Amino acid sequence: MSKVFDLFIIGGGINGAGIARDAAGRGLSVCLADKGEVGGATSSWSTKLIHGGLRYLENYEFKLVRESLKEREIVYKIAKHISKPIPFIIPHTDKIRPAWLIKFGLLLYDNLGGKTTIPKSKTLDLNKKFPSILKEKYKTGFQYYDIQIDDKKLTKLNAQDAKRNKAKILEYNKVKKAEIINNEWVISLQNRKKIKSKVLINASGPWINETLHKNIKIKSKNKIRLVKGSHIITKKLYKEDVAFTFQNTDKRIIFVIPYKKKFSLIGTTEVEVKSPENSVISKQETQYLIRSVNNYLNKQISKKDIVDTYSGIRPLIEDFKEASKVTRDYVFDLQIVKKLPLLNIYGGKLTTYRKLSEKVLLDLKKFLPKTKKGPWTDKKKLF
Repeated sequence: MSKVFDLFIIGGGINGAGIARDAAGRGLSVCLADKGEVGGATSSWSTKLIHGGLRYLENYEFKLVRESLKEREIVYKIAKHISKPIPFIIPHTDKIRPAWLIKFGLLLYDNLGGKTTIPKSKTLDLNKKFPSILKEKYKTGFQYYDIQIDDKKLTKLNAQDAKRNKAKILEYNKVKKAEIINNEWVISLQNRKKIKSKVLINASGPWINETLHKNIKIKSKNKIRLVKGSHIITKKLYKEDVAFTFQNTDKRIIFVIPYKKKFSLIGTTEVEVKSPENSVISKQETQYLIRSVNNYLNKQISKKDIVDTYSGIRPLIEDFKEASKVTRDYVFDLQIVKKLPLLNIYGGKLTTYRKLSEKVLLDLKKFLPKTKKGPWTDKKKLF
């Protein structure tokens, strides 16, 4: 137990792996531990998109959308072999959002992120373009692009690059306790080993407050809301390599996305849950997704068409709004415990993980004088 790491990270999701990569590449000594497989929980249960968050514009989250669009471009550039641009079609329906509002939103979406290699949006005649897919009543549609990505692979590539830069990555090794002894964080692991560190980062996703209370023995200043996003997978619903963004009467949207060549991925729901372990789709969610698809597609689906399902729990900062309106932005809670830094990371999304990692290193700079260089991950390709 003689070595003292600069950083110890609890949690091997996309945020933890991204921070480990960034920090190790700056010459810092890093150790990361996860109770399971790196990228095996929330970070592999997403809708598998790097996107700006078109619907966040309705909540006036312009800063988040702008940052997300900039990151969409960077992540695509550094991870092209596991990602691709894919067109999304929004069939227009007067009952939900007026055409001018969607056009204005897409104009913002095209330009908020600055220069981009991703194609711009346009209006389509759906009866000409997709007569076999959509019901005849949907005559006008709007096309925009986002990036489809392998979320689990993205997390693993970040962890692998961290390892190449001498980071220690410990999978299937739960943190049992973290305490301060002799002016150092001492982390006790499931395998009975103890690791010392100068800085402790809690990036345990939906388990963040549980980790803080039970393992670090500190009360959280932030309340979180756990929101479950569920998906169903069916056999391929149409041949074209195009995704759809379907609007629902509750103002939520769902995606239908080509998935692994032979399937269609449909999601996501937003249901509040009490426990981060409650990651199983419910009957109500299944019915919601089926009903949403059947409102738009000629090909009607039922429960028997589902070949698989998955659900992920996202921790959102509690601000007492409807689940769909709670911010997806990240929040840092930096505490000084007996003169040592503890950084708790709340929220965040797959798209902005790299920028989040940069900001972590910026905020912790004064505690890490051995840092050898500044931001670098926007240039170096993941492999």
